[in-house]
Amino acid sequence: MITHDDPLAGFDAHGERYEIVAVRHGRLVTERSRIYLNYDEYREADGPITLFYYFWVIRNATRTIVVDTGFSRQGAEARRREVLIPVPDALAELGITEDSAADVVLTHLHYDHAGNLALFPHQRIIMSRAEYEFWSSDESQRVQLRSVVDEDDVTELRRATDEARVYLVSGVTELAPGVRAIEIGGHTPGQLVVLVATAAGPVLLASDATHFTEELDRDMPFKHNTDLRATYRGLDLMRAWRERGEVAHIIPGHEPSTFELFPRLRGALSEHAVVIGYPGATEDSGPR
Repeated sequence: MITHDDPLAGFDAHGERYEIVAVRHGRLVTERSRIYLNYDEYREADGPITLFYYFWVIRNATRTIVVDTGFSRQGAEARRREVLIPVPDALAELGITEDSAADVVLTHLHYDHAGNLALFPHQRIIMSRAEYEFWSSDESQRVQLRSVVDEDDVTELRRATDEARVYLVSGVTELAPGVRAIEIGGHTPGQLVVLVATAAGPVLLASDATHFTEELDRDMPFKHNTDLRATYRGLDLMRAWRERGEVAHIIPGHEPSTFELFPRLRGALSEHAVVIGYPGATEDSGPR
């Protein structure tokens, strides 16, 4: 649900700047008909499609924000997802430990975005109030909804809540100078997107408000949605932002081409991470 007439209004494009590290930690090769909602309605031939699983790190010299925490080892094994690099290993390479002064944003509570919360035993966790309340309700127990959530992740979130570390937001929320969370809903009741000020302009981490660029371009919703009408409204809104030039890049949650559009992170994570959001970031400038 979008509760602000213009969620981008007043966004500080002249304050702090960040780079975004997108870490590709998992993969699934499957069929298009298993990914897009009611795929037969498009009257197209089926074919292979690859999903990559990401988490993102927003950082500058003074601040670090982790956006989503990937899937856990157990979550990957239960669903037969390929692990490209374990999330704990990737976080360690980025210098993010259990003692790091980093906030964690959960865009939604699906298993591939909210695993590994135990790696953040002291940090503040930010998520939508609607998201938290829905997955805490009896309504969320239906198979078609609960199948994409791991109970271990819910348990960790409840533990953090008991420790007063969970910060619930709604509508449009300034997380830090130059970082804004926008509640879009659709895919889940409180699906968030995160707008980030970078030297290359505003970058929208869409997470699963759109899983793929094709989903956004062709108005083709993913198979999992708690509110299809809200999903379509979110796609409309993101396309409008893009067409008006209000965002420089929209980064879908599972898009393979992210690794073709942005330069690799230098060092041990060069095969697993790219850097988004500085001048020349769309050029083939080699590992950063």
